[in-house]
Amino acid sequence: MRKILGMTAAAAIAFMANAVSADEVKGPIEKIDMTNNTFHVGGKKFTASAENTVGVKLSDLQEGDNVRVQFANPEAAGGKPINAMQLEKQ
Repeated sequence: MRKILGMTAAAAIAFMANAVSADEVKGPIEKIDMTNNTFHVGGKKFTASAENTVGVKLSDLQEGDNVRVQFANPEAAGGKPINAMQLEKQ
């Protein structure tokens, strides 16, 4: 039982460490592509989805709106759009 609790605690700590290490960018939306659920802020291309992105819906935004985008590990995207974890209208 202690082993299971220890593993659960370790997983929770690792999850929190990833959440804390999230990067963010603020600025106006430069471009929106609703067909692919992508948008550009600060020269970076992001993707937003109902399953993975918390906050305002991409369909409720338009080019020029100021937003704050939180994301993690852009290098893992490998040239693909970066997954937006949180999207807020400013």
